[in-house]
Amino acid sequence: MKRYLLFISYIGTQFRAVQKQVVHAEGIKPDPDSIQGILEICCRRFNPVNEPYVYVSSRTDQGVHALRSSAHVDLEPKGRLQYTPEYLTVGFNRYFAKAKLDLRVQSAHIVPDTFHARHNVVSRTYLYRLAVRNPNAPPINSSGQADIPFLEWNRCHFIPMVDQFDVSLMKDAAALFPGTRDFRTFMNSKATLRDIPTVRQLFKLNITPGSPLLGSHFDPYCSHYTFWNITCQSKSFLYRQVRRIVGALIAVAKGHISVEEVRYMLENPSKDSWNNKIVVVPPHGLYLVDVEYDPLDMVMPQETNEDHQQNLSGSELSVSCEVAS
Repeated sequence: MKRYLLFISYIGTQFRAVQKQVVHAEGIKPDPDSIQGILEICCRRFNPVNEPYVYVSSRTDQGVHALRSSAHVDLEPKGRLQYTPEYLTVGFNRYFAKAKLDLRVQSAHIVPDTFHARHNVVSRTYLYRLAVRNPNAPPINSSGQADIPFLEWNRCHFIPMVDQFDVSLMKDAAALFPGTRDFRTFMNSKATLRDIPTVRQLFKLNITPGSPLLGSHFDPYCSHYTFWNITCQSKSFLYRQVRRIVGALIAVAKGHISVEEVRYMLENPSKDSWNNKIVVVPPHGLYLVDVEYDPLDMVMPQETNEDHQQNLSGSELSVSCEVAS
């Protein structure tokens, strides 16, 4: 049996979440509405001897996108052959395309059986895309929604015209976050009921100018907004930590809370320290940009000659790409 590391990309609005829903009495019940579930359904199409279980590296919420996430799965084909990474990549993507799923496997790699897609992560990088309406933009029409660039729907968080949006204050608040801190205040209140450690090391939190997916030459509405990228990097994050941090930064920029109030939330980690003037930003502006590993963790032990002789070409196996109803 071989362990395979999959690097995947997806648009999160089509799926309920990354992690599948497991009913204890039906632990292997298919779940086509989650990333983990649809990966397992596709793995079964390769007809492995074992029951495949996919381990995802990052359990993002519904609506969150991924440019490069990851997962691992153990697969054992019939006989003594092995699935090549190239064969799996083609087979996965053929199934996703036929099923009209916004999910792709970018690459597959054979890794040691001690490797774990979640536990071996050394860094995760998230991007939050934000667009603020310019003060000189024309008034928003009665429908409001029509003023948002069409291609940006569910890809970016748009803030309508406000009296104040001070990016310099937002950057001052962002400078408070990097380092090793207790981020309990910035974890979703429901999650604080669980006994999990809340100290995390935030490697960076940067705010830089962004850009629309298409310029104003193609979509005039893009010129009505100023785009910003908020990049956050850490080994791991608490539940909804990034979305709550971004919400706090936006509240500072709007003048709803002060930089010192953000400092208070960081220095007094508690669910009771959360400032209710902050609005948690929606998931569709959030992207998991990258999941990084130590390359040494992915190095396979010396393969035997027998292993080399048992490589499986794509023509020796077939994968059923019928779409489950």
